Amino acid sequence: MKTSHFLLVTLLLFLIFLQPAYSQSKPNSVYFELIGNGGLYSINYDRLITDNVSGRIGFMYLSKLDLIFLTVDNIVIIPVTLNYLIGNGNNKFEIGAGIDYVNSSGGSLFGYKTNVTVTQIFGTATIGYRYQQKDGGFLFRIGFTPIFGANGFQPLAGLSLGFSF
Repeated sequence: MKTSHFLLVTLLLFLIFLQPAYSQSKPNSVYFELIGNGGLYSINYDRLITDNVSGRIGFMYLSKLDLIFLTVDNIVIIPVTLNYLIGNGNNKFEIGAGIDYVNSSGGSLFGYKTNVTVTQIFGTATIGYRYQQKDGGFLFRIGFTPIFGANGFQPLAGLSLGFSF
């Protein structure tokens, strides 16, 4: 997927998010997610489109990631997901799917510097629990958040804390 296609999809999702939410008086949320769909961490904006459907876009940046024989510089991950919420009141079961846009530039392999820029798109999903008050306030999410692509399947779990407004 080209970067221009990704930006177009992101723009369309935000236009959808501008539509009025149904009975939710505070449909917007901002939260910090540890591990999860955005990699090591992400800062996210989520909007309830209906009582049972939400969309989310997030952002993660690391200037350097050191692994055993590999160093990667300037990593950006942008998770974009669409979620379906099951349940009434503040407690919901959340099922979601989307993509992770990943871009990295530079680094080294076995001590040899590289200036290669890599852009990839991965699939991602969410299966978990979501606590979100109808009138805003504290938001809590926890769940199974795998990432998958041509190179296989990476099981992950995420924990989110934030607030609705």
